[in-house]
Amino acid sequence: MSSENETWEGLIRSAKGGELYLEQGTAKACAAHCDTLLGQLRSIRDRASELGEVDGFGTLPSGLVLAEKFGKKAVGGDYSLVQALTDHIEEVDRMRTVFESIDARFSATEDDNASRFGVIEHG
Repeated sequence: MSSENETWEGLIRSAKGGELYLEQGTAKACAAHCDTLLGQLRSIRDRASELGEVDGFGTLPSGLVLAEKFGKKAVGGDYSLVQALTDHIEEVDRMRTVFESIDARFSATEDDNASRFGVIEHG
């Protein structure tokens, strides 16, 4: 597991344990923004996948090499645009999980408090 994954896993554990929290509604709003960003990043990645075929550099060997080099910058090369976008998507997905954990913990605490007050009122 990479150190980034360990960091996110630690934040998720902290959120589930009640050590990490945000004001009511904030975590839910952040998770929703993550959903929006994920959709945008996936759309960009899908369009970037089409950039692997580059033309317009002619038929000379140097033009063909240049076209291949630019194509690999987008798809299939060392840390291509598609790979960078995929990494960003995974990172934002982990962020969303943290926010969802915070919101779930907050909701569970609110439900627990409401049921306790209900017992007091009817007790």
